[in-house]
Amino acid sequence: MFQNKYMLLDLLEILFPSECANCGYIGRALCERCMDTLIYEPHIRKIEDLQVCIAMYYDPDSILEKLILPFKYNHQKDIFRLFVPHMNRALQLLYFPEEIFLIPVPLHKKRELERGYNQAEVLANYLGRKNGVNVVKLIARVKNTEKQSLTKSRSERGKNMEHAFKIVGTVPKDGHLVLVDDIVTTGSTLLACMKVLQDAGYEKISALTLAERESFRH
Repeated sequence: MFQNKYMLLDLLEILFPSECANCGYIGRALCERCMDTLIYEPHIRKIEDLQVCIAMYYDPDSILEKLILPFKYNHQKDIFRLFVPHMNRALQLLYFPEEIFLIPVPLHKKRELERGYNQAEVLANYLGRKNGVNVVKLIARVKNTEKQSLTKSRSERGKNMEHAFKIVGTVPKDGHLVLVDDIVTTGSTLLACMKVLQDAGYEKISALTLAERESFRH
C-alpha cells in the first residue's frame, strides 16, 4: 500500500508537473540537473554526549534552503522523498546491535496545526518503513518555544528549550533511540530531548538529521 501511494504520487507529478524549486524548470520539485548539484557528505557530529548522524551541510542561499522552506512551511511535504535516501546513508554510519526506535522531534500542537504536519515525523515515518524500524512518538513538546532560528547564541537556544518536552509513551529501555529532525545548529533541541529521555531511564540515544548548518563544518 505504501509503495502504491508513491507510485500514485509519481503519476500525479507526471500529469501535473511542478516547477523545480531551484531553476523553475517544469517537471519535478527538483530537476535532475539541480539534484546533481547537491553535495551529500554523510558524517557524525558529537554534540556533548550525543552522536548525531548527518547527511549534508546546510549552506545559506543553497538549493537545500530553497527546498527546506517549502517543505517546512508551505505544505509541500512530499519534497521529503528527495532527502530520505541520503539520510538513510547517514544512519548507516552508526552500528546498532540493539533494536532501534526512531523518535521524531515533536512540534508544539499549535505549530503543527499551522504547518499541517511535523516534518521530523514525516522523515521518520519514511525512514522507518524503508528500514523496517518502529517510529514512536515518545516525547511531546509542551512549551510553544520561540523558533530556534530566531535565537542566536548557544545559551539562548538552550534556555529556549528548558522544560519544553515531556515523555508521553514508552519503548523498551534496552532499545536504542534515534531522534530524528531536519536541521541541527547548536544541537540545543536534540540535547533537550535527550535529557528528557535520560531522566526517564533511557541510556542509548543517538540522533539523525538531514543537515547541519555550514558554520559548524569542522
